[in-house]
Amino acid sequence: MRSKDRTGLVGEDKAAEYLVESGHRILERRWRTPTGELDLITMDHKDLVAVEVKTRRGVGFGHPFEAITEPKLRRLHRLLIEYAAHRRLKPARKRVDAIAVLLERENVEGENSAVLEHLKDIS
Repeated sequence: MRSKDRTGLVGEDKAAEYLVESGHRILERRWRTPTGELDLITMDHKDLVAVEVKTRRGVGFGHPFEAITEPKLRRLHRLLIEYAAHRRLKPARKRVDAIAVLLERENVEGENSAVLEHLKDIS
């Protein structure tokens, strides 16, 4: 597995842990269709939430949120609607959130500490 892919998986794990601790219920991880992928799909009380996770080991290539472009955001909203229809879900509300994960150095156990930022209901 490429280093970039491993970094992304570590970030998704950190984001999922954070969301569960914040009261979200994880429905899916890496849900894929021919038109795209949603990193995490959760229920936050009565809201169905698609969570885009962007992970970096530093900001040399910009802040993780800078990678979420307008076309990507439109695709995320479209995919969330597709997911709700596929699962026949009728949530009170559908929203797209983003989590930026900045990984710090590994500790002696080989685990990364991380700084997370969570933006809710991005449009």
